[in-house]
Parts: sequence; C-alpha cells; structure tokens
Amino acid sequence: MTALAGSHFLLCTPEGEILPGGSHGFYAGDTRLVSELRVRVDGHAARLIDSRMEDRLVQSLATVGDPVRPHVLIDRRTRVEDGLIIEMEFENLTADPYAATIELTLASDFADVFDVKRGVAPRAGFIGSGPIDGILMLSYESGGFRRGLRATCDQPYVALRDGLHVPIELTGRARATIRFELTPIADPAAPTTGPKQVPLAPGRWERGLPRFRSSWPTLDHIWERSCSDLASLLLADDEQSDRPIVAAGSPWFMALFGRDSLITSWSALPLDHGLALGTLEALAARQGTRHVPESAEEPGRILHELRSGEVVLRPDGWGAVYYGSVDATPLFVMTLAELWRWGATPEQIQALLPAAERAVGWLQGDGDPDGDGFVEYGRTGAHGVASLTNQGWKDSDDAIRHPDGSLATGPIALVEVQGYAVAAYRALADLREAFDTGDPTPLRERADALLAAIDAAFWMPEEGCHALALDGEKRPVRSVSTNAGHLLWCEAVLPERVAPIAERLMASDMFTGYGLRTLSSSNGGFNPLSYHCGSVWPHDSALVAAGMFRSGATEAGARLATGLIEAGVAFGGRPPELFGGFSRRRFGTPVSYPTSCSPQAWASASTILLVRSMLGLRPDVPNGLVHVDPQLPPGLRIEMTGVQLGRGRLDLRAHGTNLEAVRVSGDLAVHRGAPTS
Repeated sequence: MTALAGSHFLLCTPEGEILPGGSHGFYAGDTRLVSELRVRVDGHAARLIDSRMEDRLVQSLATVGDPVRPHVLIDRRTRVEDGLIIEMEFENLTADPYAATIELTLASDFADVFDVKRGVAPRAGFIGSGPIDGILMLSYESGGFRRGLRATCDQPYVALRDGLHVPIELTGRARATIRFELTPIADPAAPTTGPKQVPLAPGRWERGLPRFRSSWPTLDHIWERSCSDLASLLLADDEQSDRPIVAAGSPWFMALFGRDSLITSWSALPLDHGLALGTLEALAARQGTRHVPESAEEPGRILHELRSGEVVLRPDGWGAVYYGSVDATPLFVMTLAELWRWGATPEQIQALLPAAERAVGWLQGDGDPDGDGFVEYGRTGAHGVASLTNQGWKDSDDAIRHPDGSLATGPIALVEVQGYAVAAYRALADLREAFDTGDPTPLRERADALLAAIDAAFWMPEEGCHALALDGEKRPVRSVSTNAGHLLWCEAVLPERVAPIAERLMASDMFTGYGLRTLSSSNGGFNPLSYHCGSVWPHDSALVAAGMFRSGATEAGARLATGLIEAGVAFGGRPPELFGGFSRRRFGTPVSYPTSCSPQAWASASTILLVRSMLGLRPDVPNGLVHVDPQLPPGLRIEMTGVQLGRGRLDLRAHGTNLEAVRVSGDLAVHRGAPTS
C-alpha cells in the first residue's frame, strides 16, 4: 500500500504495518523516518478482514478474539499529513467487558531514499531512541546531518525505548478511539540542507478545477483519478511562494524535478495556471549561475532534481540541486511561453523573462559546447552518487542504442532535444516581441536553421522517420523510437515529413494497441519490460499524440489517444509511469511493469493533455483568441466548463469534429480551427 502527501509518503502492508528489511517505511525529506511499525493487542496481531487505500490514507478492518466469534473490531486508519497519523477505533462486539494493552512498536534506520532504492545498507551514524519527558523520541546524527521523530498518543500511555503502550477498557458494545501521532522533527541546530518541499493542504488545489464530462464514463473516471493523483503529488515551496509545485512521482521521486514537473504543468494548464507558474518560479530561483562539475551546474541551466537527504549532502554527493538534464532548460522556455498564451498576467511573465534569456544563453553556450548548433551532453565526466550517463528523458544507462542493440557513445545529441530547442527559440522570440525586451529576429532565424539542420542530420528516408540521436562522431543513431514523435509536438519538422512520421510510429513494431513502444521491437536492444528500450510510457505516447493532432495527423492521433485511454481503464483509471511493451493481441490487456511508480505526475497529466489535444484547444489570450479544433474519436462527446483563460473562462461541448456549443468570457473570441502561422 502507498499513501502520500507531497514529499511525505508511506509504504506499508494492507494492515498499515511497516515491516523491516525492504522498502517499507514512512519517508519525509528524502529520509526514512520509520523503518518498522507494528501494532499488537496484548502481544498478538489482529486478524485482517478488509483494507482499502486512498491517496493519503490506508484503512483496514481487523478483529481480535475467536475468528468465528470475534470480541473486538478494529477500524485502523493510517493517514499521511505533515506526519503519520494512526487512528484506531475499537468496538466491543459483545455484551462482555473488554480490557487490553495496545502496543505500538517503532524503529527507524533513518536511511536515505537513494540508499533504500538501491538496496544499500544504512550508513554509520548515531541513532538514538527512548522516552524524554514521557515522549518517545527517535533521532539520528551523522556529521552535521540531523533527523528526528516524535511519537505521542492522545490517551494516557507509557513511553518505552521502542514504542508506546496504551491501556484500553471497553464496556459491553462500547467504542473507544486512540490516536497516535508520529511527527518529523525539524532540528533548528541542523544546517540548511535545501528547500522546504512540504505537502499542500488537502483539497486546496482541487477547489476551482474545471468541470469535465464525456460520453465515455471510463474517461470521466480516468480524468477524476488523474486530478486526484496530481493533487496528491503537489508540494508548497515555502522558500518562494505559496503557489503549488508538482513532485515527479511516488514513491521514489517525491521532489521537484525540472523535466517532469515542467511537462506535467504544461500538460495540466487546462486545470490550473498556478501549477505552471509555481513550478517556473521554483526552477528560476535555482537556475544555474556557475560551473560546478559535481552537480553539473552551469550558468542558465535548469535543474534536474531537488533533494534534501543525506546521500546528496555527503562529500561525494552533488548537493541539494543536481542539474544533469539536457532538456529541462528548453522546456522551461517553452512552458513560460505556453503559460503566457493561457493568460498569465504580464507581470508574472516579465518576472521570469530574465531566466528565459539565461536559459537560451545556455542552449547556445554550454549546451552546445562544440558550436555545431545541436544541444548535446556527455563531454564531461559523471560526478556524484546519482549522476546520469544519459540526460534526456530516457535517462537509463542503456537507453541510447543503435539498431543492432549496441550502445551509442557520447557526446549524444538527442533528436527530441533539438526539437525542444527549436520551440524554445521561437518561444523566446515571441516573448521578446510581445514585451519589447530584445530583437526576436535572430532567434527565429536560429530556429529555422536548426529545423533544417535536424532534417539534414537526423532524417532516415528508408524509415520515414528521424534517427534517435547523433553519437560522439556525429553519426545518426539510426533507431526508430518515440523520440522522433516529440518533434511533432514541438512543430519542428518539415510539413512533408508529418504523414510519414505518423505512419511509421503507428506501425506494428511501435504501436502496441495501447501506446507506443519507446523503441522499435525490431531493434536488437528491444525488451518489452525494459525501462526505456521497449516499454510504453503514457506521457511519452501522449506527447506524440499531441504532436499528431497539432500537425494535422489527426486520424493517427485519435487512434493513439484511444489506445492510451483504454490502457488507463485497464489500470483502474490510473495511468502508470510505464507498462510492458507487449502487443495487445498477445495478452488482451496491458502488462504491468514490475517497479512502475504510481501515481506518476506526467502519467496523470497525460490524460489532461490527451483531452486538450483532441479538443484542439490552443488559447492565445494575449491576442484575444481561443483556437478550438475538435478531432474526437467516433462516439466521443466532451463537455468542459470553467476552463481558466486569463481573467476569462471557457465552456464548450464537442462531438467528433463538431463544436456543438461554446461560451467564452473576458474579452476573448473563439476561432474555430487550428492557429495559422
């Protein structure tokens, strides 16, 4: 079971127990604060009869006594908030009195989340545990790094070295409730270890979201679940503002990420502008300012991930902020311009324009060290415990392969990153023109030149598709992959390439019936259960589908979107981080990936992206327009109300290619059809 609230999360059994020896635990600030938690009644475990899980809650029902004629029913609710709350209601099912001692056993290894994920034994450090003034305190110190936990109960209790004992007495048919609180301790003597990424208050973000209804009840369910999952992944960055930011995913990525958080907030703009704004502000505040090889920091570069645990703060770590991403920087500029088009205020955009200028400076400088116009990575050695060999979204060590399956050697120029750079140059050019902050012409010329260079260097006529990358000798890595489809999303392809790309990606070696394999099944390195070499990632396929709709390949886009929605149905309404790249015909249902994160932010946001893409919803609030060009699959009707567009709102209803009803406020006009360049 997984329950989460922002950067705090719980992995436990259906009873709510935390068992030692694996990945179970209550985590906060990238540290496992509870590695063992057991509740016993007079030394005996209760007998589980039912359990359920919600975003922040694990609830179980259990009995005590004879299994045929149980004496007591226990309703146990374990909830993640700023700490871990365990509420237990005891109901005497008989007329006889009942008395017992409730024994809560606790332990902590204070392991770093990176160590737990890698299966590394906990570090040497001082762990203390015991009652202080009647309160159970667990603490850890290693050098200047400190973490702690306080355990209390709302009823009279005895604090022991390893837990709390609480006596209860019930008359016949009576009920009683006890509440344990496990609270992380912020040690004021500890050094500042990075940003405060804390859970957002429950329900705060969900209020005010637009209303969504469709003729497919399953799509309605996926939409609602996606909104709920996104809400559970939101953090408040106390160092910047009270606007939300989004963590990448549960359980191992409960922190601000550059690429993941930007794509998520870009995709989720129909829900909320504040998510994109908060994410951009948090990233701009930590934009690179100097050259630091250990953390891959470079001036203008946008971070890859933000952490606060012990591993990254060790002498061989990279510090709280790691910058090893080649695509977060152009995505930052793209997202800022998209937020502007959706109606952020001029003041909000202007405040972030200097960061966008610095980001484009990185694309033209450190991001292109040999000056050939392509953004690449891999010219400097990896540093630190979590440094990445590959720095695109497919960042596993084996992700970049030639058609025979052999690994490409760097420096690597990924095809989709070049498309992101084209979009970033155009985006900043538009912003310069609108805000009169510089000459947009050089950026537009650079975008056009890069688009032509992409076609010349990456296009594979025999495949009807672009190559995955260029290797260290500037040779195309001639593998068919989803990376090429991202060029459609960025509008970074020649018009005559659109139809061949869409056709190639929807061929049977790529399209499983549920989504696109990250790598063609004809590739020598294909594995349907690999992380990046043949599995299906909903966000990846959704970006390609969005590109198909944007570029006019609407039939392929609708087919791909339908497959992704059907996959979401099979996973109970929650699109996972990834799933197996097996053909739909083989098993008749998508196959789970063994260690897929769930929920995952950009997987949840993929549903929102698919809907806005099928509706052809492309606002241009600065120019007073809202472009709507519905291309819904047969039989699908969608109605959305209350979509925020600057100071205005949009309500619409569409069926197939028909815009049946539309209403817009805030001095905006609706344009039926796609934007014209």
